[in-house]
Amino acid sequence: MAAREVVYKEQAKRFREVIREQFGTQIALAKAIGAKDGSYLTPYVNGRSMIGKILRKKLEIVGIDVDYVIGGRRKEGDPGSCAEQNREIYDLCTDKILDIQKKLMELSTDVLEINKMISTIKKCVD
Repeated sequence: MAAREVVYKEQAKRFREVIREQFGTQIALAKAIGAKDGSYLTPYVNGRSMIGKILRKKLEIVGIDVDYVIGGRRKEGDPGSCAEQNREIYDLCTDKILDIQKKLMELSTDVLEINKMISTIKKCVD
């Protein structure tokens, strides 16, 4: 195995570890970074590709220590993983999204009801 392949495999191993710790699944991370599905990350978790600038920025935005994934060294002051904190934030976001969806459904129902009332009024006016 070439030296580059060994490095890619080591990075892939750390990347899988970080995904599991912070997001649980590859699909959850893909959704968090705005990818269509988990297959976007497959070349990186299998060690076929190295993380580039665009993916690096997306991963950093969602809290992944890309320096650790690439080089095996955690950032100063990082006790290991932010998995628990990220899980709490993720759960809060999920709860908020569900709440917003519920409110949207209620608003949609209200709009339909108003439209029916307007139709009734129009019949009487016309």
